[in-house]
Amino acid sequence: MSALPLWATDPYSLLLAQEQYDALPEEVRRSIEVLDGVVVLCRSGIRRHDQVRRRLANLIEAALPEDSCLEVVAGHEMHFSKRRFDDGRLSFRRPDVAVHRRLDRHSKLTAADVVMVAEIVPPGFQYVAPVDKKAEYAYEGIPLYLIVYLDDDLFVDIVQEYRLDWASRSYRLAETHRKELVLDQPLPVTIPFKDLDG
Repeated sequence: MSALPLWATDPYSLLLAQEQYDALPEEVRRSIEVLDGVVVLCRSGIRRHDQVRRRLANLIEAALPEDSCLEVVAGHEMHFSKRRFDDGRLSFRRPDVAVHRRLDRHSKLTAADVVMVAEIVPPGFQYVAPVDKKAEYAYEGIPLYLIVYLDDDLFVDIVQEYRLDWASRSYRLAETHRKELVLDQPLPVTIPFKDLDG
């Protein structure tokens, strides 16, 4: 009888703690998300996804006033504030774009600092929201969630704007943007879809 792999006898051996994550090579860390200590592989997106993500982040950043207390990141790890365990298990996601309160250079980005997230959804998921992230971001109390849908030709089709209902800790669809994204919060910005499509 052959020996069972460690994960078969000890499922907790698959869980990733902060120290283990910190010890991973940078290229590995950039390719994963972690939820309750469980590693979630992030497939490399299609090139078009990355272009839209970069353009959206750049256009939002360009709209920030010079003295703004907000910053913009793309694809950066955002550690959950409310979904935490005392045993060191991690929980973080990498939103495509996040707008957050200005942080000290060495501070870790947490969901408590984030005021808006955006996810870009490729064809095949048309009009179907990434359900897990939607629930997770709402639970973390992020006020604004944008879902950018690409059509079959990989152009921006629509952007759904969800606002947090604080009482139920869930998102409510506030607006479906067509042709351009217009926001007043967390900053006033108007982004025509053609600027995202390039």
